[in-house]
Amino acid sequence: MGLIALAVTTAFLVSAGSAGADPIGDALKQAQTLQSQIASNNVQLDALGQQYDGAQLRVQQAQQTIADTQAKLAAEEARLSTLRVQVRARAVTDYQSAVDGQSLNTLDFSDAQQLLVGQKYAAAQAAVDNTLIGQLNSAKQALTAQQTAAQKAQATAANDVQQLDSTRASLTAAQAQQQATLNQVQGQLVLLVAQAQQQAAEAELSAAGDSGDAGAYPNLPPVSPLAAAAIAFARAQLGKPYVYAAAGPNSYDCSGLVMAAYASAGFQLPHYSGAQYAMLPHIPISAAQPGDLLFWGEAASEHVAIYVGDGRILEAGGTGNDVHIGPIWGQPMGAARVP
Repeated sequence: MGLIALAVTTAFLVSAGSAGADPIGDALKQAQTLQSQIASNNVQLDALGQQYDGAQLRVQQAQQTIADTQAKLAAEEARLSTLRVQVRARAVTDYQSAVDGQSLNTLDFSDAQQLLVGQKYAAAQAAVDNTLIGQLNSAKQALTAQQTAAQKAQATAANDVQQLDSTRASLTAAQAQQQATLNQVQGQLVLLVAQAQQQAAEAELSAAGDSGDAGAYPNLPPVSPLAAAAIAFARAQLGKPYVYAAAGPNSYDCSGLVMAAYASAGFQLPHYSGAQYAMLPHIPISAAQPGDLLFWGEAASEHVAIYVGDGRILEAGGTGNDVHIGPIWGQPMGAARVP
């Protein structure tokens, strides 16, 4: 049963109750508070998700910048290496062409002039080379600074991702705990509402002249001595998949699980929830004990689960696709007890 449906169902029961303790009202308030907290956490989780995505994007952008910068640095280094090789080769060529294997004593005046011109050209070319080398070194320094900045940006963004992930994990864990508590409270609410409905019916019978001692469900049978064994068998099936019409051993539907559980304890049930409800003694939902069966749908035709206490049931299907334990959900139509 959803919280809104519970609120509608309990409105009359709460107002008609005594002015003293109000377990239904208290449980309903607790459930409303938990739902409000869960809703607030959902908003925070959504915001954290967007912040996380933003931090991840910054990491990717910084990584791309680093990769681009490294490629540019490699290109500039290659240009520098090529230029240095060319400068060294030109220096050797200039030296060799200046002397051309001749001794200084054999050089004439025209040769000396040619040497002077060559030296001036070499000096001019060296100046050009030095300027270009200086420019390339400056470009390398700028790229190195850009790479360092990108690395710092990446580290900052990665730290943001880690912190956001930690915060999100903590918030998710807190929300899971709140949801588990809410599930338990809602399961207890179902039982409290059923109990209040029974008490109201008995009060009406008493006011109409009925003794009220027998109540609507006289002579409740004792809790089945097979209940513990059936629950133990069903617990051993937790996690196995729900499969339509299956009755084990590797998969189950709802009535197949109940049938197999009680068969393991020595009691035979048919493989249909409606037939199970029809053949067993009926009890009020508020009187359910571990091992009793809860049913849903007209004439119990839709679903059956094993009650395990504290407002929780063990079932195949229902609110999950596998064999699991969860809170009582929806509006059970009745309960029955295996003898």
